[in-house]
Amino acid sequence: ISEGYCYAAGLAQLEDGAFYAAAPVADEAGWGFIHKEDHEESILQDDMSEKKMTVNEAACLKKVADTGKAPPEGLWLGGVKYTVTQYDAKFESGDHTFVKIFANRPKKGVSIMVTSTQVICGFYDEEKGQT
Repeated sequence: ISEGYCYAAGLAQLEDGAFYAAAPVADEAGWGFIHKEDHEESILQDDMSEKKMTVNEAACLKKVADTGKAPPEGLWLGGVKYTVTQYDAKFESGDHTFVKIFANRPKKGVSIMVTSTQVICGFYDEEKGQT
């Protein structure tokens, strides 16, 4: 975060998708950016109707990490809905292979890297000079 590439980051267990660490750590500010307790949202359906759905953000992240696809309610992190735009199940970096996922919304996004046990999320905002 100090290099200015992202404004927030989080670490989650792949087992359940629940964040256990957030940055920035000062005043626990990171938690406000990356996590929101279960919440109800109106979700647009295929027939253009809206349906109220309960969003569990950990379950959303777990589904995306496991499959590269968002659940029916979408990918929600920090109370914000993102669209999965890129998925690479065999991204190589040095001697390591990861799952790499990008999810976006207007002027914002999250880069998600998945290891065999962890999910790492870095959040960026174009309005803060980050891409």
